[in-house]
Amino acid sequence: MISAKGSPGVSTAALAFTLTWPAPVLLAECDPAGGDLLAGYLARYELPPDRGVLPLASSALRGTADQDLTGNLIDLDAPRQQRMALPGLTEPAQSASLNLAWTALGEFFSRMTTRTVLADCGRLAAAHPPWSLLAQADLVLLTLRAHSLRTVSPAVSALSALRRQLPEGFVQQHVGLLLVGGGIASREISRHLGAPVVASLPWDPQTAAALCGDGRGRRRAPLMRHGAAAYDAVTERIGAQRMDSALSRRDTEQLPVTL
Repeated sequence: MISAKGSPGVSTAALAFTLTWPAPVLLAECDPAGGDLLAGYLARYELPPDRGVLPLASSALRGTADQDLTGNLIDLDAPRQQRMALPGLTEPAQSASLNLAWTALGEFFSRMTTRTVLADCGRLAAAHPPWSLLAQADLVLLTLRAHSLRTVSPAVSALSALRRQLPEGFVQQHVGLLLVGGGIASREISRHLGAPVVASLPWDPQTAAALCGDGRGRRRAPLMRHGAAAYDAVTERIGAQRMDSALSRRDTEQLPVTL
């Protein structure tokens, strides 16, 4: 999950998905600008500072991520271990040291079959975006406010950057839009940006503030209900992409070879 710039709510959306999706989820804070969980939603807990994405990335490079994963996670609904979180960087300066590790971390996430991995990758405008991690995603959700042309237009440059940095054809097959709030119709946004709208969330400041550690939210609040509903849309999109990829491979394998 990414955003173009500003604060359209990518971290809030990722946390809402994590707390409401029916499948086991791992929320990985991979924002190069630093994570928000420890300062926000988890601020009321006294947590060890030596766990998170940085030590796990080092483990992935050493080939020991499987053994070290559990020690770097936080159980958001202990002791069930259904909703786990991997805290992000504490200092943006640490992001430069992850350039080589994003590939190994992405490969590790891709091998994880027991839970859905939601990677909050923050703003593409930040320094050192995790391109090699994004390139291994089943689906990249570009999050944007649907309020007006001013809030939608930054996605144009973000999609251009994705096309430049990621493999050819990746954006067409693996990038979709997550709309936050109302305003411009989703079909108009999709037509303008040339990318499908996969899911949408309502503008719900009270619940968003609660997820950031300010006050208390309701499990049946609009943001949480729509977050839960997004699960089917996201998994259906990924399933359709995998089917298309399988058919493409089959067709390629059946092509006659001319010497």
